[in-house]
Amino acid sequence: MIRSAFCTMYPSLNSRALGLDLPAKATLELASEAGFEGVDLMVRDIVEGGGDLRELRARMNDLGLRGGAWPLPVTWRADGERFAHDLGRLPKLAAAAAALGLTRTGTWVMPETPERPESEAARADHLAAIGDLHLLRLGAIARVLAEHGCRLGLEVIGVASSRTGRGWPFVTRLAELDRWLGTLWDEAPNLGILLDGFHLYAAGETIEAGLKWGVDRVVWVHLADLPAAATPDRGAIRDDDRGLPDECGVIDSRSLLQRLAEGGYDGPVTVEPLGTCRSLAGLKAGSAIRKAATALRAVWPEEMRPCRLVSGSP
Repeated sequence: MIRSAFCTMYPSLNSRALGLDLPAKATLELASEAGFEGVDLMVRDIVEGGGDLRELRARMNDLGLRGGAWPLPVTWRADGERFAHDLGRLPKLAAAAAALGLTRTGTWVMPETPERPESEAARADHLAAIGDLHLLRLGAIARVLAEHGCRLGLEVIGVASSRTGRGWPFVTRLAELDRWLGTLWDEAPNLGILLDGFHLYAAGETIEAGLKWGVDRVVWVHLADLPAAATPDRGAIRDDDRGLPDECGVIDSRSLLQRLAEGGYDGPVTVEPLGTCRSLAGLKAGSAIRKAATALRAVWPEEMRPCRLVSGSP
C-alpha cells in the first residue's frame, strides 16, 4: 500500500477512542487492514501487561505503521502523593513509548476549579493557586517527557455541560490558556496544543484559535462530530454524545484538516467519537475501525493523496 510522505499529518487509530478494548497486537493488525498509517497505543497497559516492546515495534515496521500518540499516565490533578508516584513512573513509561515510536501525548486542563470560594479575594487566591498547580505539575511532566523526545499537548474542554458548577470556570476556551499557563510555552519547548475539533466547536472558537501559537505547536489532533440530526445548539452538546467526523455536518473537520495541511502539521490525527457513539453501537471491532476509517477518509484533504487511508481499504 502507498503511504503518504513522512513530513505530513497521518491518520492514527486509537481503539479506545472508539470504545474498543483491544490488545496492542490486535490493534496493529486491524489498523493496517483498515488503512490507517499510524497507531495510538496504551503504553501503560502494554508495560504492566509485560508486552514485548521489540516485538511490537518490529510488527509495526512490518505493517508500515507509524507510532502515533499515547495517553498521559499521570494523575496530575489529584493529591500530591499520587502525583509524585505517577511522576516517578513516567520515565519508564516514556522510554517504552519512545521504543514504540510514540512521541506525542496529551492531557486536558481543568475547565473549572475544585472549589468555589465566594469572596472576591478568596476567589482570586483560589484561581491563582490552581494556575500555579498547572504550571508546577505540567512543567514537571513536560521536562520528563522532553528527556525521551516526547511532546505534550494541552486540551481544553469546551463543552459547557462538562462543568459541574461546583467551582469557578478556569480554562474553558483556548483563548484563555495564555492567561494562566502562558509562561509554560518558553519553559517547555515540547509543550503544545491537543487540538480537538469537537471541543473547539463546543467552545464557539474558530479554527484559527487553535493555531494562534503556530501549527508547530499542535501536538495531536482529535476529530468527532455531533451525532446525526443533532441540533447545532452549543448549549445542548454533551461530551459523551458524539458522532463520527462529518456525520452531522455541523463540525467542519474537513476545513480543520485543510488548514493544518496548509500549515505543515506532521502529527497524528485521531478519530474520537468515544464508546457511546451510536453509529458504532453493536459493531465488531474490525467493522467499527473500518467505519471510522471511512469517516476520516471523507474529510481528508484531497491534495494529500496518495495516502493509504484515502486510497486503501474501505
